[in-house]
Amino acid sequence: MVAVAPVLSSVPIMSAAQQMQLLVDLPDGWSSRIDIKQTSSGRYAGVAELNLCGLKRGVLVFMQQPTLEAALQRVRLRASQFARERLSSQDVLSKKQPQRS
Repeated sequence: MVAVAPVLSSVPIMSAAQQMQLLVDLPDGWSSRIDIKQTSSGRYAGVAELNLCGLKRGVLVFMQQPTLEAALQRVRLRASQFARERLSSQDVLSKKQPQRS
């Protein structure tokens, strides 16, 4: 099971537009850069880029959430599911490859 670490750093990009960028370290070499924007209605939405050992492996789009914390929880959950699925896919592929002697 992949557990997600807390947000490590927050770097505002454009405070006037209520947009920020967050960096999240995940276990097993995974990390995520999250771009979050506050909508005119006060809700939060954005995009999370998922990386494995520095290489981009996927992008998650998360729809409007009522609070910043709810948006971050959504990203943590989806990023964890994404990473867990990729790790289990890699396990299946490695088991299918013939063993070399």
